[in-house]
Amino acid sequence: MRQMPLHRVPTALALSALALGALTACGSKGDSTDAAAHAPSASASASPSASASPSPSPSPTAPALADLTAGEIAQKSRDAGEKLNSVTMTLTLPGYPGGAFDGTFSEDNSGNCHGTFSIGGQGSAEIVRVGTDVWLKPDAAYLKNLLAGTSAKAAGKWIPSGNTVKDKALFCDLGVQLEKRVGLHTDGNLVDGIAKGGTKQVDGAPAVVLTMTDDDGAPVRYDIAAEGEPRLLVTETGNGDMVVRLGGFDQPVQVTAPAADQVFQH
Repeated sequence: MRQMPLHRVPTALALSALALGALTACGSKGDSTDAAAHAPSASASASPSASASPSPSPSPTAPALADLTAGEIAQKSRDAGEKLNSVTMTLTLPGYPGGAFDGTFSEDNSGNCHGTFSIGGQGSAEIVRVGTDVWLKPDAAYLKNLLAGTSAKAAGKWIPSGNTVKDKALFCDLGVQLEKRVGLHTDGNLVDGIAKGGTKQVDGAPAVVLTMTDDDGAPVRYDIAAEGEPRLLVTETGNGDMVVRLGGFDQPVQVTAPAADQVFQH
């Protein structure tokens, strides 16, 4: 089965098979403004009188996320991502080769994934991955425009697919990896120049904004949840060149292999 090549898309998708999801930026040094987290100390109490019991010192309070440095925020977000089991990602790529790409993928750390996507003017498809096994179910338009040479009888059937960086299965890894790699290069080095960009609301929830520049000179923005776990909620490259929204954190991804009579036999 012929798969549509990725060609050149935003830096965030120019990924190796083992390092999917890193949003790269210029330089390889850590954030020079980073410092140890500065949790305030408990207040000192006056010496109690002989007849009074000492009042307990207040417990140290962790600083609000917005009070940390950009590097500290990125680290906390990566730490939260490492504990994450699953996520749902909505991805928009207006400049995707062949037409605007829009897709939603629910994925977990075990390789399970279910997604639907469309490529503007080319068709749409559904994808399922169970572990390392992948199936694609194209509609008639997708089959005609993007899978030339495949029998028309395959429309609406599950077609065994690949699981490489050139296949749509790469999107089944992207959301989980993005959560783990905020502010890192594909080689795992810290980004130099990541900065704080204020705060905002994301679907009614407060978020802290981090900004940087990728290797192509495009601006990249991360919106990190300011309450609860500091998870990545949205990331955008350029002026809408790539927009990823993330949610459904730790919700089970329940997928099963297609029934044999629903799989296209070549």
